[in-house]
Amino acid sequence: MKKVTQRLLLGLALMVTLFACVSYSKEKAMNIAMWKLPLNLPAIAAHEDGTYEKAFAGKIKINHVRLPSGPKQIQAIGAGQLDIGEGLGASAVLVGAAAGVDLKIIGVCSRSPRGFAVVVNSPEIKTAADLKGKKVAGVRGSVVHQLYVELMEEAGLREKDAEFYPTTLPSATVALLAGRVDAALLAGTEIIRAQRGGARILADGRGRLNGLSLIVARTRFLEENNDVVKQYLSLRKNIITEIKINPDRFIEITAKETGTSPEEAKDIMSWYDFSDKITSTDMIELNKTLSYLEKTQIIREKIDIMRMIY
Repeated sequence: MKKVTQRLLLGLALMVTLFACVSYSKEKAMNIAMWKLPLNLPAIAAHEDGTYEKAFAGKIKINHVRLPSGPKQIQAIGAGQLDIGEGLGASAVLVGAAAGVDLKIIGVCSRSPRGFAVVVNSPEIKTAADLKGKKVAGVRGSVVHQLYVELMEEAGLREKDAEFYPTTLPSATVALLAGRVDAALLAGTEIIRAQRGGARILADGRGRLNGLSLIVARTRFLEENNDVVKQYLSLRKNIITEIKINPDRFIEITAKETGTSPEEAKDIMSWYDFSDKITSTDMIELNKTLSYLEKTQIIREKIDIMRMIY
C-alpha cells in the first residue's frame, strides 16, 4: 500500500511538473517590432514608458523585437516571429503580401511627405536630370525609392539611367558623405544627418507622395487575439493624443532617441502626421504605390488591397 501511495504521489508530482512546463511554454505573448525609423514616435514613447507592459500585465507578455528594416519585419511576420509591425513603408507591406505573407493592415503609423528625400552632395546636381550616369544609394522598393523613380520619370529618365546601389538608410548616408555615391535616398533623421555633413535635399515627397507608413498584424495572431489588438490600437491612440497635448515632452524624447538638438527634433516632429485612421487619401496612395511596384516589376502577382485592410 505504501509503495502504491508513493507511486501515486510521484505520478502526481510529475503531472504537476509537466503541467507547469506546458503552461510556461504556452505563455501568451505579443511580439511588437521596435522600429524607430523614419520617426516612429508612438513606438519610441510606448517602449520608454512601458505602456503595453503595464496595460497587459498578467494577461500577455510583451516582447519588443528590434529589426533593422521594413523587409526584415515582413520576413519575421511570415515566419510567425512577429505579431505587430510598425513603421512599415507601404511598398514593403505590398511586396510582402504579393510574396504570400499573411498579414492585415490595421492602421497608419504616419504620413510624412517631408520625411522622404533624395539627397545630394555635389553643387553640379541641380535637378533629377543631372542624376543621369550618377551613382545612387538606397533601399529599392521603399517609399523614397518610389519618389526617386517618379523624379527620374519627370526628368525623362529611366531608373537604369543611373547606377543604383541597394543599401540601408544609414549606409546610404555614409556613402554619400564619403563621396562614394552622388545621391542617397533617405528618410527621417538620416536626412538631418546628411545635411549636417554638408549635403542638401534635391527633392522630397511634397507634391508627389504622402510618405505613408503602416501598422500591420500577422493575420492568425489578429484572428486569435482580436481584443488584444484592439486594446493595443486604443493604447497607441492615447499616445498620439498625448503627443498633441504635451509636445515638449516628446520633443525631448525625440532629441534623445535621434541624437538631434531640441530645435532639430521639433522640426522633425512637424513633418509627421501620426493619426492612425486609414483614410480615402491613404487608399489612393496605396494604389499609387501598387502601380509603382508593378511598373518597376518589383512585384508581378496581383493583390487586392481592400482585402488586406482590417
